[in-house]
Amino acid sequence: MPTIKDVAKDAGVSPSTVSRVINDHPRISNATKKKVKKSMKKIGYHPNIIAQSLVKQKTNTIGLVMPYSAEEAFANPFYSEILRGIGAVAQEKGYSILLITCDGQEEVEASLRAVKSKLVDGILILRAKKDDILLKKLREAEVPFVIVGRPEDADKYYWVNNDNIKASKNLVQHLIDLGHKDIALITGGSEYIVSQDRLDGYKLALKENKIKYNPEYIIHIHGNEEIISKNTKKLLKKNPDLTAIFAVDDLMAYRSILAIKELGLKVPEDISVVGFNNNPLSQLITPSLTTVDINTYQLGEEATSILINVIENKISEYYHKVVEANIIIRNSCDKIKF
Repeated sequence: MPTIKDVAKDAGVSPSTVSRVINDHPRISNATKKKVKKSMKKIGYHPNIIAQSLVKQKTNTIGLVMPYSAEEAFANPFYSEILRGIGAVAQEKGYSILLITCDGQEEVEASLRAVKSKLVDGILILRAKKDDILLKKLREAEVPFVIVGRPEDADKYYWVNNDNIKASKNLVQHLIDLGHKDIALITGGSEYIVSQDRLDGYKLALKENKIKYNPEYIIHIHGNEEIISKNTKKLLKKNPDLTAIFAVDDLMAYRSILAIKELGLKVPEDISVVGFNNNPLSQLITPSLTTVDINTYQLGEEATSILINVIENKISEYYHKVVEANIIIRNSCDKIKF
């Protein structure tokens, strides 16, 4: 196995110079760095990452907090897509990724273990919750972290998100423009800020069109796909005047469409359905799903870029980025039949 001495001999420099090049010492000229790196590649030398970490007190690893088990998370195409964006930037910048997949108190404990054990240089959190103890603990630990989502006290954190209120409002407006007034909303747990933002956008669209808000049209889901199906059927049986359903996630929309079909109804002839997130499957199901493209890959790219800049002390003031979201019109909704 090639050693630093082998690299030094091939490059015609001292072993200490090779060591300084590996550790990106500022006093080493670019020409010398280029020559040494060429020799490293030529003879197949790879630095000992663990040893480098001990010397530099830096792991070049990002902790990625996903709010579900690995099995649940990767069943949702959102997480696969955002991980692509995260991975692309991390690889380009020379960082690895450590997945932290759990929820509740376990999520906090697992994240703090990774930080206190010096396994990561910073944390990416793929959700924003109300009264979030994890944010408080990470701040106390003085570890860099970035949130994908709009946190409470938004001016006190680094974060990346869409304007979910605006995007939700525009999507409901699309349904209203098609003649729909009795529109149900299927949303997630109220502890997640994204659920509240999309509910607020829904309410705002109704208000601007002088349509009365009906709380009976709202379903908060705290469970699996079967609960979505059961509640969709219950909602439609109880409210036969409903003509449209807005699900705040495409997976919820898929399950709602199946429930509608099981009731002997048709989409969009009887009930129009729209989703959110533009999962890849949304254009393949029947009917294809009208949804909001939140540019998930870009969310991952932007969040990772910000985190690495914070880790490397290139950003010193709290900063956030809002990624554009766009409605993708497909076949799952239609003009209301009077």
